[in-house]
Amino acid sequence: MDLLGDIGHADQLTSTREENKVLQAKVKELTVRVHELKSENEALKAEVELYRADYASGSHGGESKLWGSDGGGNGDNGGGESKEALVDDGADHFVTSGDGLYPSDPAVTLPQIHATANPLCCSLNSDDSLLATGGADSNIKLCRWGSALAPGEESSVKAVDDSITIPCGAPVISCAFAQGRGFPVVAAGCMDGSVEFAYCGLEIDAPKEGKDRILKSELGNRKGIKHDKYVKTICWSPSEPIVASASADGTVQLTRVGDVDSEAATASLEVVQSMHFDGAVESMCFANNGDTLCCYVRGTSYLSYFDLKDGCKQSKVSLNGGSAGTGCFDEHVSFAVLSLLSSPDGKYIAAATDSSRNIIMETGTDRIVRNLYGHKNDGFSNPKIAWSNSGQYLFGNSQDENCICVWDIASSSVVARLDKDAGGHDGFVRDIYSSRSSDTVASISFDKTAKIWLRGM
Repeated sequence: MDLLGDIGHADQLTSTREENKVLQAKVKELTVRVHELKSENEALKAEVELYRADYASGSHGGESKLWGSDGGGNGDNGGGESKEALVDDGADHFVTSGDGLYPSDPAVTLPQIHATANPLCCSLNSDDSLLATGGADSNIKLCRWGSALAPGEESSVKAVDDSITIPCGAPVISCAFAQGRGFPVVAAGCMDGSVEFAYCGLEIDAPKEGKDRILKSELGNRKGIKHDKYVKTICWSPSEPIVASASADGTVQLTRVGDVDSEAATASLEVVQSMHFDGAVESMCFANNGDTLCCYVRGTSYLSYFDLKDGCKQSKVSLNGGSAGTGCFDEHVSFAVLSLLSSPDGKYIAAATDSSRNIIMETGTDRIVRNLYGHKNDGFSNPKIAWSNSGQYLFGNSQDENCICVWDIASSSVVARLDKDAGGHDGFVRDIYSSRSSDTVASISFDKTAKIWLRGM
């Protein structure tokens, strides 16, 4: 028996344990310091934003424009989450708070909408009667959600069972209905870079099988629309049957869809314009009643507006304040815009960022009307937003909460969190869609359900 060897091993073990205790104490100390630095960093970011806005507006010696404690942005707002929100004094539209009327009643829950697969996107058609959801199972589901309002729990299950399943060949990341009532077409942007179109009319003689609803089309020498990388987002013009598709390959394609034949399952496609960028096109929306396309490209500090009536002439609007071509144009990139949406009246653009900040801007200008805080979305998140039909509220998700946050834009405060206790989702909220014609909101979640939210009486 090697007693000296055993003693030596025991001493080494004791020494290692003591070193481990010291290291654990150091880790705790550093963890506390990291949290302190993160808090200081957030405070500095907010201060930098104020200085940038001050510089861009030329009021270097004056007071910063804040929504301070008198307006409620800094004070107790019910949730206590809001930070100081930069406000342009010209934003008369949001002087008074909303009337408290917005969709908050989870009237319909559609279980297992894509069976065991996660739903990834959702949309409502022009009269809100049809819900489209895209899933990781590579299908689009068309559901007449109104039938789930019938008495009995089985009505929701039956609504899902009666849904039309349309195979798309790859996971569906984005879906959108054409906005004209006489143009029953839904578009699906897929993981493989393709954009599929399907007929969604519900007349008696419409195709019964989902696979028979896929519209076959020719586009040049290839079938349909195909980007080199996955489709980030798609949207339809509100004024004509033109769909815009944006991809991680840095391209945007504007395509006119026409000559839809439901019996033959065909449609014509015509490329209106193709645009190419240095980075992935993360988000976009139509503005000015479809005359303008607004895009955000990763790695840039501005929104790009393209005038579709003037050869897609580009103008850049800084997200930091200041206009392109002036000394005030700040090119510092501190966040990415991952969702863009025009307000119901078209006067404003909402931008969801990966820095736990949603921005309300005046359409076509660098005027930041409100900053909305109180949620969390970082570079690993998938922020989504939706306007209320009144334009007074904004809905958005939060990566660390299974809820939909509701902001009163005027006060920049979170006025509600539609979580599980409020009848909401029990998993991360993946997408939100708000109707333009009624107080109806659709949401889908990784709890594998779709919900329809209506305005409570």
